[in-house]
Amino acid sequence: MSLSKIIKRVISCSVIFCIIILQSGCAALNFRYEYDKGMRAYKEKNYEEAIISLNNALNYKPDSYSALCLLGASYAYKKDRKMAEKTFQDAIQLFPNQWNAYVFLADLKRSQHDYDVAIEYYETAVTLESMGGKEKLYYRNLLKQIKEEQAAYMMDDPMMKQQSIEKFKTELVNSYTGEKTVKDTTVNQTGEVLLNLDKKQWVKALEHKDEKSKVIEYGLKGEDVKNYNWTQLVTIQYFVLNDNFKTTLDEYYRNHIGAIDAMAKNSGKPFEKKIIYQKKNEILYEWKFDNAKETEISRIVYTPRGIYHIHFAKKGAFTNQEKVKYIDLLKTATLR
Repeated sequence: MSLSKIIKRVISCSVIFCIIILQSGCAALNFRYEYDKGMRAYKEKNYEEAIISLNNALNYKPDSYSALCLLGASYAYKKDRKMAEKTFQDAIQLFPNQWNAYVFLADLKRSQHDYDVAIEYYETAVTLESMGGKEKLYYRNLLKQIKEEQAAYMMDDPMMKQQSIEKFKTELVNSYTGEKTVKDTTVNQTGEVLLNLDKKQWVKALEHKDEKSKVIEYGLKGEDVKNYNWTQLVTIQYFVLNDNFKTTLDEYYRNHIGAIDAMAKNSGKPFEKKIIYQKKNEILYEWKFDNAKETEISRIVYTPRGIYHIHFAKKGAFTNQEKVKYIDLLKTATLR
């Protein structure tokens, strides 16, 4: 073969190789673009758009575990349970040792009251090495709650009720038959948390309460909190403690922060958390998500009647001045 032919062949091979590299690079960029677009739509609860973008992303990278999990969750929120289950099953088949899809599928089965299957998926997730210690603790505690929830659901059916009486302990059954409801609840069931918010700056955007809890959200004036268009947000929660709901301060904190940590890991974004100080009956802590693109400073206070929990959230990092200001403000919170 002549030198000129060899050179031409080398050049042809090089061109083909470059084209392959460029195509691979374009596929990666296109995946990233569609995935980020889908993630944004998911966070904004625009699940229809999220489904379109995440499916587009999977066309470029069919084995993206995070895209599959996010797509399955989007289908679930759109009430397309068939597609949600299929997507989670695809994720499990591709990545059988990753725990997130098992939990998503368990959540889906739980929402359908298919408790036996849900419990099986949760228990499988807890056995996997990919699940961290805090997440294991959270889901083990959750499993106990789900079994009680299953008992309560079964009580709605007369035949199931008799079976559940034989299966579950007497005190657990009694807690759902209403025998202790009046005796164990307090007159002030939801409580009122007083916080010195500047009413010229903050306006109440949402309030929900029942006999077990109370939630109030405040946003900055002019911001549409109800449609998730906010830069800063204050959330005040109160949970009644009685025979139906018992917890400790440490347990409440671990379960709460464990759930947020798990959701952060599902997103693939970094998550940092830190306890600023802890006393016998209160915890003040902060967390940062996605390199401080979203931050929060919170205080949890435990009382004999209930737990109250105040969050100051911000899209972006707190300045040192804001941090000092909000910590001082959190300390003013009291329960009436």
